[in-house]
This record gives sequence, C-alpha cells and structure tokens, in this order.
Amino acid sequence: MSAKGKILSVEDGGSIWQIFYLPEEGGIDHVVFDWRQFAHFYEGTSGRSFYHDYKFGHGRDVIKDYFKGKTLIVDGEDFEERVALEE
Repeated sequence: MSAKGKILSVEDGGSIWQIFYLPEEGGIDHVVFDWRQFAHFYEGTSGRSFYHDYKFGHGRDVIKDYFKGKTLIVDGEDFEERVALEE
C-alpha cells in the first residue's frame, strides 16, 4: 500500500504521536509512531533536536509547526510502514 497526502495535524499522545493526513484518494488517514520513532523521524527530516525543541521550544507547538504545509508519503502495510516527507 502506498499513500500520499497533505498533513492535517500532528497529535502528541504521550507515549505515541500520530500524524493525520488527507490521502489523494480521499478521506482522512493517520500514521502512529512510538514517541522514540517519532523523535527519530523528526530529527532526521528537520535536522533539529526533538528533545531541545520539545523542552525549550514551547513543547509540542514547535514540533507540530514543522509539519505544517508538508506532504506525507506512506509506503507499506500497517506496522511496517515507511514514512517520508515532501515539501
């Protein structure tokens, strides 16, 4: 399965983070990350420190703002998804 769509929101659930997006084929979908996976994804795509931005950058807002206006690309089946960003 492969999907691509504009990011709607990023939600912090404590031990998990979710990215909700609008797939090109319609509807709303989401990707669920363990917080460590999400931190690694954020750091790899933004080049910034998740810890620093979360602790000193007004928490979730700085991290959530990074994803605004970006397109999410999801490839693979549930629990084995590969996720990328497109500007």
